[in-house]
Amino acid sequence: MGGISVGGGGHGNRKSVDAEVSLMPTIDLLLCCIMFLLVTAVWSRLGQLEVDQHAAAGGTADAPAVERIVVYLQIQASGFTLGSTAGEHVEIPSGSGGYDLETLHARLAERQRAAPDSDDLVVAPDDGVAYEHVIAAVDTAVTAGFSGVTLSDQPPR
Repeated sequence: MGGISVGGGGHGNRKSVDAEVSLMPTIDLLLCCIMFLLVTAVWSRLGQLEVDQHAAAGGTADAPAVERIVVYLQIQASGFTLGSTAGEHVEIPSGSGGYDLETLHARLAERQRAAPDSDDLVVAPDDGVAYEHVIAAVDTAVTAGFSGVTLSDQPPR
């Protein structure tokens, strides 16, 4: 309980002006307001758009946007699947000796020569693929010229 004291005791016929004010309802109201603001803070991000305003020097606003092609390598027990968001799809089956890293290197180097400015690769191994095979595939991709290798737990769509 909070109290307010104004002046001393009663002088003459006057009564004391002391009063007690309960602060608990005020604190409860403030806590409810804080909780409401915390819950609704998430909703304010739903209406935002993320806009990238990078434009080429001398370009116009009406210039068509260049779609970035993502190259992906899926590692499966049956072999490699090399593809991209441009629609390319190449199967490299594994042989009796294991994964065919030489063919993978040749295909990745060929893809890198076709688009030298695209050096990003998403590697998506399936469950059950040994870690050493993933490392060997990533190493092959780096030696083929892909410097931006990213591991993903799901194959690209």
